[in-house]
Amino acid sequence: MKKGRLNLDEAGIVEGISEVIVTTWTAAGIPNAAPIGIIYTIIDEEAGGGKDFVNVKLYKSSQTVLNVLKTRTLAANVTNDVLLFVKSAFEHLNGAHFSVFDGLPVLLDADAWIVFTAVPVEETRNYFCFQLQPRTVRVRVRAEQKGAPRAINRGRNAVIEATIFATRYDIIAVDEREKEEIRKIIGYYAAIVKKCGGRRENEAIGILQESFRVRRKN
Repeated sequence: MKKGRLNLDEAGIVEGISEVIVTTWTAAGIPNAAPIGIIYTIIDEEAGGGKDFVNVKLYKSSQTVLNVLKTRTLAANVTNDVLLFVKSAFEHLNGAHFSVFDGLPVLLDADAWIVFTAVPVEETRNYFCFQLQPRTVRVRVRAEQKGAPRAINRGRNAVIEATIFATRYDIIAVDEREKEEIRKIIGYYAAIVKKCGGRRENEAIGILQESFRVRRKN
């Protein structure tokens, strides 16, 4: 990892909320996996910042938060395998899915692993917020892989979905009811971008919304 600004992009963690699968040990030494969003905030140097912050919110009803409160560590597994996301959310993955990296369980099929030290910084009625400090990173190199790994970002995906619906506004929507439905859908995706996207995603949705407003007036 480079000194100074956190070099998480090599492992696919970029500005905004990166959807990863977090793996931890239970008190009984059993690996646990759950899909969770890692919040990566960059304060622009031009705005007087130049600092990076990585956080995660873990809900008190989850097994993950119990594990992290005990060990103060977690591993973020970067993957685009949607089947693995669903299985980790609704099934208990058996030991065959895991290896061990820097003392923590990690998913064998992930494209990159980042081990974080987790420091609790906020507690609410529903969740703990932890500041994450990257400890070790490993990126897998696959023969069939093209380019660096990239975590799923709902904001980036929402920009694409909103763009598709915006282009359909004049082509497919034939009455006011259909047009109103498309406007609601675009608003829904814009809210996801604002919550989960980085600066590029927010710039993109801003351009889309302004273009959409101009087209509606004409």
